[in-house]
Amino acid sequence: MLGRKEVRLWLLFCFFPLLGYSSNQDLSILPSKRSTKLVCTIRGQGFIDNREYFNKIMEGETIFGFHFLPNLTLSIAQGMGLNLGLIWEKHFGDIQPWAGIRPALSIYYSDHTTTFVAGIFTEHPPTLLEPLYVAHKPFMEGGHFKLVKNKSHLSGWLNWLTLLSKKENKPETFTLHLDGAYCPEGANKSINCTIPLQLAVYHLGGQGIVVKDYTLWCGATGLALRFPDSLGGPIDGASYLLLNRYVKTIERPFQKGWAHFHTINWLMPLLGLSLSYWYAHNFSSENMGYPLYQSIRIEDHKAVYYEGIRSLLFVSIYKDWTPYPGITIQALIRPYYDFKNRLLEYSFSCKLAYALNISSTTLHHASG
Repeated sequence: MLGRKEVRLWLLFCFFPLLGYSSNQDLSILPSKRSTKLVCTIRGQGFIDNREYFNKIMEGETIFGFHFLPNLTLSIAQGMGLNLGLIWEKHFGDIQPWAGIRPALSIYYSDHTTTFVAGIFTEHPPTLLEPLYVAHKPFMEGGHFKLVKNKSHLSGWLNWLTLLSKKENKPETFTLHLDGAYCPEGANKSINCTIPLQLAVYHLGGQGIVVKDYTLWCGATGLALRFPDSLGGPIDGASYLLLNRYVKTIERPFQKGWAHFHTINWLMPLLGLSLSYWYAHNFSSENMGYPLYQSIRIEDHKAVYYEGIRSLLFVSIYKDWTPYPGITIQALIRPYYDFKNRLLEYSFSCKLAYALNISSTTLHHASG
C-alpha cells in the first residue's frame, strides 16, 4: 500500500512531462573534431483509445495510460551516436504503479542517404499499411535501416521477439518488415506518383520442442498518388493488392488469401477526412496486422472463429493541434460498416504527444 508521500512523488513524476515546453531543436547535433554533444530529451504521450466493437473477429476495449521516454543522446562521431534512457509504459488499471519500466539503449548512424539504428529507439517507425502492421507505441525494438535515393526509398525492420528455450518449450519468434516506394524520375511535379512495395513476415520455429513451427508472409503493392494543392489541402489516394501465405501446414481454416484496399485522405484546414474500403478473402496477418481486417480470430495461438469474406468501409475524421512547439493534441473518431454482417461500429481516440529538449552540453576533449 502506497503512502501519501509515495503517491505525490508518483503523480509528480507521471504528469511533469505534460507541462514541458520544447525548443523544437534538431537533436541530431554533430560534434566538432574536438568536442562531443550530449543532449537530454524527454518524449512521451498520454492517450485514451476506446473501441466499441462487438463482433466475432475482434472485441472492443478501452485503454488509457501513457508512455514516458527520457533519453540522453551522445554524438560520438560524424553521423554516429548513442542513445541511453528508459521506457515507462503504463496502462491505468495495472496493480503495480511502477510496472512497465525498463532501460532503453540504441546506437545509430545517419547521413543523407543511409540510416541504421539498433536497440530500442523512438524514431523511424514503419509506414506499412494497418492490415500488415499496427503502430500503437512511440518506440520500436530491434534493428532498422533506410536507404534513400531521390524520392525513392527502401527501409526495413527486424525484431527478434523471443529466443528458443527447450526447457520451457518456448519457440523462437521474430518479425521482419520491408517498406519501399519507387518514384519514377521526371514525374509530373503537380502530382506525386509512387509505387509502394511492402512485406511483413512472422516466423515461429525451433528444433527439439513440441510447438509446431511455421512462417507467415504478407505482401502488398499498388499505386499511390498525392495532389499537394487541391481544394484547400493536400489529397492522397492509393490502391493496394495484398497477398498472404502460410509456409508449412498449420491448423488454420486456410493456407493463403488475398485482399484489396483503397483509400483517399483529404487534409483540410480545419480537420482531416479519410475514406477507406477493404475487401479480403481468407486473409491473415496474425501477430502483425490489425485483427479487424482479418478473416480469423486467434486465441491462445489457435483459430477459434473463421469468416472467409471481409468487406469493410471506414470513415476517419481527425484533427491535430499544436498549441506550443513540441506539443501536439490528436483526436480521431472512426466509424466503420461491415457489409457482410450489416454491422455499424466505431472507435475514437485522443492523444497528447510531447517532445522536450531539456539541455545540451558540449564535452570538450582534453589535448594530448
